[in-house]
Amino acid sequence: MTIFKYPEKKLLFLFSSLLAVFFLTSCQKQPNLRFGNDYTDNNNGSNVVVVDTSTVLVSTLYNDSASTNGTGYLMAGTYQDPILGTVTSRAFFQLAPPASLPTLIPGINTYDSIGLVFFFKKNNPWYGDTTSMINYVVNQVDTLYQLNPPLVNGFFSNSSLPVDPHILGQTGPFFIRPTAADTSPITTQGVSDTVKIRLDQSLGQRLYNMIYTNSDSINNPTSFQNWFHGLCLSTDGTGSSPTGAIYGFKDSCLMRIYYRTAGVFAQQYIDFNITQRSLAFNSIRKNYAGTPLANLRRDSGYYYGQAPPATSSKVTGNAGYIQPITGIDVKLTFPTIRSIAQRPDYIGLLRATLTVRPVPDSWSTTWRLAPQIGVYTTDQNNLLGTPVPATGISGAQTGGLVVDFFNPQNAVYTYDVTAFVKAIITNNATNADSLGLILTAPPPNNVADFRRVVVADQSYQVNQRTKLSVYYISLFPHN
Repeated sequence: MTIFKYPEKKLLFLFSSLLAVFFLTSCQKQPNLRFGNDYTDNNNGSNVVVVDTSTVLVSTLYNDSASTNGTGYLMAGTYQDPILGTVTSRAFFQLAPPASLPTLIPGINTYDSIGLVFFFKKNNPWYGDTTSMINYVVNQVDTLYQLNPPLVNGFFSNSSLPVDPHILGQTGPFFIRPTAADTSPITTQGVSDTVKIRLDQSLGQRLYNMIYTNSDSINNPTSFQNWFHGLCLSTDGTGSSPTGAIYGFKDSCLMRIYYRTAGVFAQQYIDFNITQRSLAFNSIRKNYAGTPLANLRRDSGYYYGQAPPATSSKVTGNAGYIQPITGIDVKLTFPTIRSIAQRPDYIGLLRATLTVRPVPDSWSTTWRLAPQIGVYTTDQNNLLGTPVPATGISGAQTGGLVVDFFNPQNAVYTYDVTAFVKAIITNNATNADSLGLILTAPPPNNVADFRRVVVADQSYQVNQRTKLSVYYISLFPHN
């Protein structure tokens, strides 16, 4: 609709100042008009017009990978999203022996056991149904853990390494409580914020013997990595809930060898800590079968995003989808916005606001909304551009999410897009209609968070659709 707002007398001085700026910066219309008392008693003169009926086209962009190495989290699990399908994550990482190893004495020291220790702090990344019990599985990487062309800059979400099918260890099923109080245990293993996995005794005995004999394979880091390439943490998918969940452990995990010393009651241990954190990565797989994204165009390459065209919301359930860790973002274009500047009463832009509404039934306490969604410019090539600045405010915008569980249709992300609209409203270039905005989670959430947003297009009711509101100054009467 188009709304006319007639200013009070005390606002006209502000309008006159703004118009002076527009007259200096625009060549669209520069009538010889005088502001002041001539218009203070005439509501048919200076007006602010609000246009919120501009067409907003919603599309989904697909990228086959996101950079998931060095995120600080080892993410493992599987969940069944009713909208985005099945998502699975496995974590790959390396371990190294300590710089100083103990001297083990025959007849005094004896080997006991070996295990992995993972740390899940309160509110670490997680997604899915936390009432589902989980069973974790550990396998050894079955090749050299190294970057090879074309993966010379790091590992990505679609990267993987071959693993030995022999299971080194597993634990569960048990619960993780990601939002437990500080005084409550995080896991039902009863060991506070840690998850412990007992490993194969033969591996532990072999490592113990290497320490005992002062083997070069354990004293030389390169030799050790050539022998013990790395580990993969995953789940077996047999949780107690069909929904499932993915949890993110800190990348400060360790492999611990326990041994005993004669005459000493307490166990002693040797910790192998995670090493080369920048090369620890999460391998993510998704299956869109039976979901609205089954029709998504998936011809994407490394680094460059999706070549045009993006996939229209018309073929993806009348919505766009944002979950950058699995490679999907939303593109918005505004093909009718330039018609506003062609109106005979248009003098200059005051401001423009973008209101992004998630589909009301697409989110819940289980399928949580992404807390921050950034807005960026893009072009006809669908490349991610620069953040759109808010007028008078420094820093990137993140939407200021408002969540209302009682009235889901009131959930909203809001952006000041005045700078963007000002750049395109009088742009007559042939590619102007394809200039738009990309909505995506900002770093570091874009590679370490599975929370997502399903963006409503203009097929929804007026109060549920994504909307662009443009405020401009008009000097002609409106009847």
